[in-house]
Amino acid sequence: MFTIFYLLLAFFTGGIIPFQTAANSNLKQQMSSPLLASFVNCTVGSIALFIIMMLSTEESFYRSPEEWASYDWWMYTSGALGAIILMVAMTLLIKLGMVGTSLATMTGMMVTGMVLDEFGAFGMPMHEFDAIRAIGLVIMILGVMAALRVFAHIKQHAATFSLFTVLWFLLGCFSGSLLATQAAINAVFRVELHSVLYCALISMVSTSAIVLVLAFCFKQYPTRLRRIQIKGRWWLFIGGFVGLTNIILSAELVPLIGAGCLMTLCIAGQLTASLLLDYFGFMEVKKRAVSLSQIIGLIMIIGAVALIRMA
Repeated sequence: MFTIFYLLLAFFTGGIIPFQTAANSNLKQQMSSPLLASFVNCTVGSIALFIIMMLSTEESFYRSPEEWASYDWWMYTSGALGAIILMVAMTLLIKLGMVGTSLATMTGMMVTGMVLDEFGAFGMPMHEFDAIRAIGLVIMILGVMAALRVFAHIKQHAATFSLFTVLWFLLGCFSGSLLATQAAINAVFRVELHSVLYCALISMVSTSAIVLVLAFCFKQYPTRLRRIQIKGRWWLFIGGFVGLTNIILSAELVPLIGAGCLMTLCIAGQLTASLLLDYFGFMEVKKRAVSLSQIIGLIMIIGAVALIRMA
């Protein structure tokens, strides 16, 4: 019973990401700055986490200098990884477009999740990569390609395909691998800190500070925040809440169901929610029809998740 609940939570973790993307996209358009949009999201999430910790009687901000020094250096890298993932995504959207970026990132997430499980990286439980998992991974990648209409995209842009396209795709896979690694790091750090909330707060504050510095470097100054117009868009700042929820749930779920299973379920939830947003046009997203190939792709992904979980 608890296993089913954890799997549903993992699906939910991925399912809320497109809502963050939609809110981020609106902020980005208003400020003409993806960095400041991410800064707003991380700041909102950080403030929310700070308030929750202040109100909680079981949480404490204090850790002795000895405790901070005792943690491995890589436990502090979650925020930096978040900033790197953002910068890579910004670059790939220009070079590969949304479809190529999504496929590369998701491929990296799935493969790295399996690798982390195979070797029990960061002290996580080991899940052997057997034939069933391999078949599930192949079906998953094909399902993602169908859901994203990759074959039609390749046919349309075949003339511009080159060696650099492959290199950009590999960079996207690397970005996806960082997403899976970030979840595993947070899973370990939250145990060391004895607080998943504190772990999420450190990650979001770090990312917020880094993207703000990057915004200054690219001459995207915070004065642009004045351009934000809410006008009934109550959902405009939900990205921060989605971000903290994603960090918390991922950190809790990695030890319970494994990084590979978490990544595949996140992708399934993310694609399902994306198609729903497209179909209904929520949050000012342009309405798009859902094709048969996308539905078949989702069915393949669900089947692949079942196979991976069985393994």
